[in-house]
Amino acid sequence: MSTSITRSAQKQATRAAIIEAAAWLFGRRGIDATSIDAVAARVGLTKGAVYANFENKRELIEAVAEAYSAPADFRPLLRRDLALAERLRLFGRAVVEVLKGATAEAIQHDFEFQVYAKRDRAWGAKVRAGMRRHVIALANEFDAVNRARQEKAPLPPEEFFDAIVTLTRGITHQLAIDPDAIPPQTVEALFALLAGPSS
Repeated sequence: MSTSITRSAQKQATRAAIIEAAAWLFGRRGIDATSIDAVAARVGLTKGAVYANFENKRELIEAVAEAYSAPADFRPLLRRDLALAERLRLFGRAVVEVLKGATAEAIQHDFEFQVYAKRDRAWGAKVRAGMRRHVIALANEFDAVNRARQEKAPLPPEEFFDAIVTLTRGITHQLAIDPDAIPPQTVEALFALLAGPSS
C-alpha cells in the first residue's frame, strides 16, 4: 500500500514539475514557441515522460492555464447586506488588492493565454464557452441579489457582468504596465459608477 502511495505522490510531483516548467517557458517564449521537448529538457525528463502525464500539448496548456489563472473575486457583488454601489466599490477595491498580490509572472501568463486564445480558434472557443457559462451563473446570482434588495442594475445582468469583466481586464492590464496609472480610489469610483445614477 505504501508503494502505491509513493508512486501516486511521485506521479503528482512529476506532473506539477512539468506544469511549472511549461509555465516558465510559456511566460518567456510564448506558448506557440514552446515545444514538449523544451518542457521535458527543463524538467530533466524524456519527452515520453511528459506524454505519460499529458496526452498532448493542448492538455498541458489547459493544465498550466488552470494552475496559473487568478480569476477575479466576484463575491463582493453577491453580498445581500450592501447596496449595489457599495458592492461595486468593494469589488473595485478587491481588484486592486488582487493586483497588489499578483506576480509579474502571473500577469504575463494572463496576457499569453489571451493571445493564444486569439491565435488558436479551438482553444479560444473553449475559453469563451467556459467564460460564458461562468458569466451566466454569476449574472443569475447577481440578479437574484438585486431582486431581493429591490435594486436594479442599469444593464441586463449578463451585459452588466460582461462590462465588469471587460473593465476589470482593462484595469488589470493597465496597472500591470504602469502600477501608478490609476489610484486605488479611482478604481473603486469607476466600479461604483456602474451602479447608475439612481444608486
